[in-house]
Amino acid sequence: MEDGPEQEALFYIEGPDEDGCVWICSAQAGQWRHSMGPVDKVAGVLSQWLATLDDGESSFSGTQDE
Repeated sequence: MEDGPEQEALFYIEGPDEDGCVWICSAQAGQWRHSMGPVDKVAGVLSQWLATLDDGESSFSGTQDE
């Protein structure tokens, strides 16, 4: 991580919506909003990513082999 001023997240996550999807949205209102997919799939990918932070891994692709 860089040594510089601390920055807030540039996004927030909302949902699930009525279709069960989770959304990632720009912290600046109206700039962008994208569906991340079904809540269970998003939760799995985010859990895997968070585990890589605990393990000290330097990168994570986010792809899932099913």
